[in-house]
Amino acid sequence: MYSIKQLYVLTGIKPHTIRVWEKRYSMFSPERTDTNIRRYSEDDLRLALNIKMLLSVGYKISRISRMSQDEMSTIINQGNKYVGPPPVPESLLTAAINMDEDSFVGKLNEFIRERGFEWTYENLLVPFQKRMGLLWQSGGIVPAQEHFTSNILRNAIIKATLDLDVKTSHESRILFYLPEGELHEIGLLYFNYLALSRGYSTTYLGQTVPVDDVIKVASKQDINVLFASFTVSMPKDVFAKHFEKLKNELPKATLIVTGHLVEEGELELPKGVLKVSSANQFTQLLIKQVK
Repeated sequence: MYSIKQLYVLTGIKPHTIRVWEKRYSMFSPERTDTNIRRYSEDDLRLALNIKMLLSVGYKISRISRMSQDEMSTIINQGNKYVGPPPVPESLLTAAINMDEDSFVGKLNEFIRERGFEWTYENLLVPFQKRMGLLWQSGGIVPAQEHFTSNILRNAIIKATLDLDVKTSHESRILFYLPEGELHEIGLLYFNYLALSRGYSTTYLGQTVPVDDVIKVASKQDINVLFASFTVSMPKDVFAKHFEKLKNELPKATLIVTGHLVEEGELELPKGVLKVSSANQFTQLLIKQVK
């Protein structure tokens, strides 16, 4: 059972809107606790997700309210008549919440086969990760469920990277790393995949790497581009000193960062450090800044 807040996190439909639809169209049938708090079932979640899908492709709520579940499913399953699938398919969310690995991997591989890995990551996995993160923050899932899906996504990116027919066509070599204390590497793995697929040589160091080790490896391998991700909170002075040391020791290197802390503006970037927030932005930056 889900609270109205959890239903909002899973579907993106605001609680006020859910209550309006419930009253005006009788679209949901939540149970009530002894203290009169709404509790929504799996059927309610499925209905809400289906409504969101239909709204996204132009159906009006007044029309949707008259549809049966079978009618909704028939329209949604046509799929290819629309520009793309819903941001987070119900089946993927359900498999993640139930920790059903076979269903989750099967659905993920289906999208990869039909749309390609990059499309799947950008249009499916990015919104999925955001939704799971919000659900975890709201208490809708336990950490084990979030870790379960993160490990599957991590393995999927690694597999896609290993499957690349890498042909180096650029002089630059890019070093990817997470600074000390950072463990969230899914985004970093994906940017490494993008660089390799565009013909760049890379060195991937992964999680929680001391800055002195970054400098040693970069100097030894003649690295000229450093790419780091920052998601874990850190003092502003520690962040600044990190890049001050890199600039002093590797003055010719291009420094690129991504991650929640810099994307949301929680940490001010030192002068000369470049920020990327998307695959397209990263690709354009490589074209303009890196040989």
